[in-house]
Amino acid sequence: MNHEDESSRYYYPVEGRTDGAMSGAVAFIAIIAVPASVYAAWHALASWISAFFS
Repeated sequence: MNHEDESSRYYYPVEGRTDGAMSGAVAFIAIIAVPASVYAAWHALASWISAFFS
């Protein structure tokens, strides 16, 4: 058995591992970070207004 032939099945080149990293980061920011920060900002503002008028 040739070691080169056997190990080549599990070899993944480094150039291709991060191909989807930018799109994944953009998707995370668009889907999770933006709505979460809008939600937090709205609740902080509503809490401040509620405390101001009470």
